[in-house]
Amino acid sequence: MPANPITQKKSLQVDVNEQIECAQTLASRFYTDPSILEIEKERIFRRTWQLVGTLQHACGEANGAKRTIADPETFFTADLTGEPIVVVRDKQGTLRAFSNVCRHRAGPIAQGSGCKNVLRCGYHGWTYTLDGRLIGTPDVEGVEFFDRSTMSMVPLRLETWEQFIFVNFDAQAEPLAAFLGEIPGQSRGFQFAGLQLAERREYVIDCNWKVYVDNYLEGYHIPIAHPGLMREIDYAQYRTETFRYYSQQFAPIRAIKSEDASERFYPPGTGLREALYLWVFPNLMVNIYPDNVSTNLILPIAQEKTLTIFEWFFHDAGSSKMQERLKKAVQFSDEVQQEDIGLCESVQRGLRSATYDRGRYSVRRENGVHHFHMLLSEFLKRP
Repeated sequence: MPANPITQKKSLQVDVNEQIECAQTLASRFYTDPSILEIEKERIFRRTWQLVGTLQHACGEANGAKRTIADPETFFTADLTGEPIVVVRDKQGTLRAFSNVCRHRAGPIAQGSGCKNVLRCGYHGWTYTLDGRLIGTPDVEGVEFFDRSTMSMVPLRLETWEQFIFVNFDAQAEPLAAFLGEIPGQSRGFQFAGLQLAERREYVIDCNWKVYVDNYLEGYHIPIAHPGLMREIDYAQYRTETFRYYSQQFAPIRAIKSEDASERFYPPGTGLREALYLWVFPNLMVNIYPDNVSTNLILPIAQEKTLTIFEWFFHDAGSSKMQERLKKAVQFSDEVQQEDIGLCESVQRGLRSATYDRGRYSVRRENGVHHFHMLLSEFLKRP
């Protein structure tokens, strides 16, 4: 039976006090009710800037040379919380994004990635140019009032930051720059130019996507749950600052001691002195370390199942020195990730308990979580 609109509207009242000192945490139903996820997809994921790839995205070969989406006449496909999309670069070099749903009977216009000058639907062969125009419609003779010009591919907004490609379904949403705010300036101590994708890993976690985001947004649990990470950072100086659509966690690298030098992953030295943990609403983390950048993309699969995609970017990623560094970085990250997976899955079980509904925030350590919940409230209230 379809959800009652009145009940559905009532269920979206997040009811988190704007003052963290007075606030209770998000009610457990927001993590366990399947109907809420469908509303979140509509009101949050389709109204915010979603990372869908990078300018390095491989698109096969042409004339014996490897091609990426930075080259003309290339494309790749992606899924944005159930919405199929395709990103293309046309012959003139313009980067575009479209819904990857054919205007005929909803077949896939493109599949995978590749190098093409047109896209042909894999269902009935309707054909589109890379600027979205419908140019081929086999066997449509006899169809009255048929106008190809009204059946172009549905365009989506696309913007980039550094080499990262973002897409937004909402024509009225603020530009990407509004969501990023001062991040480009705050991260200027790191040299993004020349970064290469070095590793990608995916994890499926039995928890709601917001449980994972909550966990990322606070360092409160680090002394208890992450002994390896605790050795790296100066926890006493760990702090979180919140901005309009993002937050930033500052984790100063702890001063090195001779007795633990061999165990340390990030000895203090030249260059960026802090690990910068950046979160952009609703589901993107960008982690900037002294010698690499990693992204974590958090995608809901179901109300209690989440896909997290980790990608690492290094300079000169193919060198033996960087390969060794990459191996250590991935190993270190995976150690923290496995610890977080156990935490998040345990929290999800706790959220289903009859004994729990809401808790309280640590004013000093959980202002990032509270900020996230206030943004959830704002977007879920929008019509």
